[in-house]
Amino acid sequence: MSNTGSMFKGSLAAAEAARDKRAYTGFLSGLFEGKVRRHLYAQASLPSRSDAASEFLGTLRRLLIEKVDPEAIDREGVIGEDVFAALREIGAFGIKIPRRYGGLGFSQSEYHAAATLLGSHDAATTVLLSAHNSIGVAEPVKLVGNPEQQQRLLPRLARGEISGFALTEKDAGCDIWDLKTYAIPVHEQGALVGYRLSGDKLYTTNAPRGDKAFLASLLVVIAQIVDSPGDISRPKEDRRFGAFVVDTQARGCTCTRLSFLGVRGIYNGQVHLREVWVPVADRLGAEGEGLRRALESLTVGRLTLPAACLGNLKQCLWLARRRAQQRVQYDRPIGEHTDIGAKIVLMASRVLALEAIVAITGIWADTKQDVRLESAAAKILATEWLLESLLDLFRIYGGRAFETPDSLRLHGDLPVPVERMIRDALINVIWEGSNGILTLWIGREGLAEYFTHGQAFLDGHLADMVGAMPFFADTAARSCGGLSVYEQGAAGAGSFDAVWEGFVAKKSRELARTTFWVAARERQGLARKQRLMTRLVTAAMHLFAVETLLWYKSRQEQQGKAHLHSLVSYFCSRTGAAFNPEPLLSLRTSSWDDDTSLYPLAKSIVSGQADWLEAGIIPCRAIEQDSLAREQRLVGASAQG
Repeated sequence: MSNTGSMFKGSLAAAEAARDKRAYTGFLSGLFEGKVRRHLYAQASLPSRSDAASEFLGTLRRLLIEKVDPEAIDREGVIGEDVFAALREIGAFGIKIPRRYGGLGFSQSEYHAAATLLGSHDAATTVLLSAHNSIGVAEPVKLVGNPEQQQRLLPRLARGEISGFALTEKDAGCDIWDLKTYAIPVHEQGALVGYRLSGDKLYTTNAPRGDKAFLASLLVVIAQIVDSPGDISRPKEDRRFGAFVVDTQARGCTCTRLSFLGVRGIYNGQVHLREVWVPVADRLGAEGEGLRRALESLTVGRLTLPAACLGNLKQCLWLARRRAQQRVQYDRPIGEHTDIGAKIVLMASRVLALEAIVAITGIWADTKQDVRLESAAAKILATEWLLESLLDLFRIYGGRAFETPDSLRLHGDLPVPVERMIRDALINVIWEGSNGILTLWIGREGLAEYFTHGQAFLDGHLADMVGAMPFFADTAARSCGGLSVYEQGAAGAGSFDAVWEGFVAKKSRELARTTFWVAARERQGLARKQRLMTRLVTAAMHLFAVETLLWYKSRQEQQGKAHLHSLVSYFCSRTGAAFNPEPLLSLRTSSWDDDTSLYPLAKSIVSGQADWLEAGIIPCRAIEQDSLAREQRLVGASAQG
């Protein structure tokens, strides 16, 4: 289309210039137009895990149990050198690097299983491997690197040289079009030979081992490409960015390690660049494409966080069940009080829903489906669900959750690390794109067709206006039309699916209708209506979660699992209530909020009948060890008696 200046200014205009212009073909984007793209699920089957991946997961599990002490890492703020050596030995720094370059060559789905295992055990080790494998140098080099770069760099990374991604700056967090780090091209005899990079990056994971000592050998650095330093303040819509692989041992490259509230073993800090020489051979992609290249590499890289959150959420459920079984108040285990039981049922249903989301996004990434919006939605849902579940876990453990494990040991209680788990989880809603900004981004991208075709009317070009009419006519007709027989659930398996498949289709129609009218009403002002956009996106993400859970429940591998259907029903009913809430003083009771139906489900989950939900994690090691020691003491005391 013609000029977008009338709708977007400043950073928004820069974002428009940098955004991926490919049409969205994923599930979420269709919802805003009233399209439920169920074929994306119909074509997806749960993948089988390779023998090599299964062997690796077993080896990684033993390594984490034997060598990674989360309490020590949190207390001392370092990961032991023996851990680094062991991770290198098993190939953990090359999980997704193709075998021809010395990596393990695992799929995204197999990588998710590793991230879930890691996420259940220690946050710092998870971040170390995630930042390297997901958004470090390997992923963008695989994505946009040329054959020479891949052959030169990927074997180094697979052998265990550590990498990171340097994007954020002090005055440019989510507004990445305000980056001040710059790269000045250097020419010799008329030919471009390299760049001089200067600037300061903040919160670069894996960069510093300590002050003035690097952990990472290589960093991807995003910088403005300018002719002179003064050009960095030019209008944002005129700025060009490049992505560069920087050798941290280069002259002028230094770092400072920072300290944090949680994930205290994270190697994160500032990177200082002063006239750092980068040869042209280490520029990724073409000049001016660096920002877009960076955002593309984050799309799949962002999927690691939901997978890691899944491991943490499963651990949360395991800890909650244990407490609910053992703590007795008012003459019964607290899990039999529905106030506590409801929290555990919600936790269990979210484990199931997040497992479904992690599974489908991994499958779509492996089959090269469009996951640009879905990866952001998965990150938002996972991090919010985990944080809310941890706060419920805090309530379940009461005062003991406010103590450190060392303090709990002083009075003979199990050293539950709830306070550390909460500290570690807080950052998840911020990094790899804050949830607030990602929500607005989903809105902008999900409404891409509305913006594109609406611009034609703002510009007033008759030919463009005529070309835009079919989109609005089709969307209006679809949003106001009835559901087809298929959408009403005839294609589902049984009456349960008929209800909730029909719900997703109906609410997608309503979402499209609302979006259509607010786009017509707000026009160029819609981009600034952030609370309105948030409501639309939240509705779409809820529908995505329900549809994904229904697909997951229908898989052959899930059949026969205890309480599967009850948990799916609970999750869907609770989501339905978000669209159609009951008045606070209503005498009608929704199934998800009814004591009579919740009590037996909660009691069954607490007793371990749905412990299949906790597969793929390492149950809290310190608690297991302390429990074993306590049992041994009791046995010894009994024998002496």
